[in-house]
Amino acid sequence: MGRYHKLGKNVALLTLGNLSSKLLSFLLVPFYTAFLTTTEYGTADMLTTTVNLVMPIFTLLIYEAVMRYALDKTSDKQQVFTIGLYITVVGCLVVVLGVQFLRFFDALKPYIWLFVLYYISLAFYNLILQFIKGIEKVGIYSASGVINTFVYIICNIIFLLCFRWGVQGYLIAFIIGHSVAAVYAFFMAGVYRYIISYSKLKVDYFKKMLYYACPMIPNAISWWVSNSSDKYILTYFWGVTVNGIYSVAYKIPSILTIIINIFISAWQISSVEDFGSESSKKFYSDIYDKYEGILFIGASFLIGFSPILAKFLFSNAFYEAWKYTPVLVLASVWNSLSAFYGSIYTSAKKTNMLMYSTLAGAVGNVLLNLALIPTYSAMGAAIATMISYAVVWLMRAVNSRKIFAFDIKVKRDIIINAVLLLEIALVCTDHNPYYIVSIISVAYACYVYRETLRDAINMFMRKNKK
Repeated sequence: MGRYHKLGKNVALLTLGNLSSKLLSFLLVPFYTAFLTTTEYGTADMLTTTVNLVMPIFTLLIYEAVMRYALDKTSDKQQVFTIGLYITVVGCLVVVLGVQFLRFFDALKPYIWLFVLYYISLAFYNLILQFIKGIEKVGIYSASGVINTFVYIICNIIFLLCFRWGVQGYLIAFIIGHSVAAVYAFFMAGVYRYIISYSKLKVDYFKKMLYYACPMIPNAISWWVSNSSDKYILTYFWGVTVNGIYSVAYKIPSILTIIINIFISAWQISSVEDFGSESSKKFYSDIYDKYEGILFIGASFLIGFSPILAKFLFSNAFYEAWKYTPVLVLASVWNSLSAFYGSIYTSAKKTNMLMYSTLAGAVGNVLLNLALIPTYSAMGAAIATMISYAVVWLMRAVNSRKIFAFDIKVKRDIIINAVLLLEIALVCTDHNPYYIVSIISVAYACYVYRETLRDAINMFMRKNKK
C-alpha cells in the first residue's frame, strides 16, 4: 500500500470515527452555556485542566511510548502493553493517595472523588486506545471514539438537562464515556491477549520505553503550562467567571483543532515509515504544504467570522468571549505547525528537543501572563498563549532541520502570517471594514494554497464517483 494511500485511508477512518463525534461535542457548547453558569463552567474547566496537568506526571506518559513501540514491526507487543498497564495502575494508586491535596482549593473540594474517577477513566482510555492505534487497528480506534462521544452526549442530556446536576453531571458524563469506550476497545481489539505476568517482563523494554517517554513528561507539563497557566492566573486576578468566559473562547478555534488532531493522529503512523530516506523527505514536504494550506485557509475564515459564529454558539452571558477568539485561532495554527515538527522527533525517537522547545514556550507564557493579565484580563492571556506557541513552532522548525530537513516556503509563510495578524488586529478592535479585510484574507489564502484546494476537490470528486 502506497504512503499517500495509507495516510489517506487512516485519515478517512479517523475522520469517520472522530469528526462526527467531535462536531457533536462542539455543538454541545450552546447546551453548556445554557445549563451551566459562567462560574460552574469555570469550575468544571479548572477540574479537567488539573487532570491534564497530573496525567503526564503519574502515567509517566507511558501511553505515548506504548503507541510508538507498538508501531515497530519487530517489537514484542505483549511487553509493550503490559509495561504500560503496570505503570498506569501504579499511577492511579498514587493519585488516589494524594488527592486530598485538592482540599486546599475551595472551588474544587466538593468534587475530589469525581476528580479521581475522571483521572482513572482517562488514563486507561489513553493507554488502550494508543496501543490499538500502535497495532494499527484504526477501525476499532475510530469506533471507540464514536462510542465515547455518543455515551458522553447522552449522559450530558440526562445529567444536565433532566437532573440538573451541574458540574457533577458534566464530570460523570466524561467518566462514563471514557469507561464504556475503553472497555469496548479492550475486548474488540483483543487487548487482553497482550497482558503477561510481571515476572516475564524484560528490563530492556522498561528502559527503552521510559527513555522515550520521560523527556516527554516535562514537555507535556510545559504544554499544559502554555495551555492552562493563563486560566489559573486569570482566575487569581479576575475570578472564576472571567475564566469561564475565556474558556468558551477556545471553542471556535477548536473547530480547526478537531480537524488537525484527526490528521496528526493518522500522521503519527505514516511519519514513522522509512523515516530519514530521500523519498520520505519529499513525502514530508508535500504533506506539510497541504497541512499548512488547510490551517491557514481555515484560520482566515474563523478569524473573520468569529463574531457571527459566536452569536450561534454562545448564550448572551458568554457572547463577549468572541473578542479573544481571533487571537486564539492563530495560536492554534502555530500550535498545530509545531505538532507537525514534533513528529520528526518522535519518529527519530529523539524526544529531548520536544522538552526544551516546549519548556521555553511555557516559561515565556507564564512571564507574559503575569505581565499582561493584570492589565488586559483575558485578552492578555490570549496574546501570551499566541506568542508562546510561536516560540515553540519557530524553535522546532529551526532545530528539527539538524535531524531531518524537508523543503518549506519561508517567504510565503511570512506573508500569510502577516496577513492573518492584520486581520486579527482589525477584527479584535472592531473596525468597520474588518469584514471586507476578512473576505480578502480568505480569498488570498485560497489563492496561495490553490493547489492544495484543487487536490482536495479532485480527491473528493474521485471518492464521490466511487
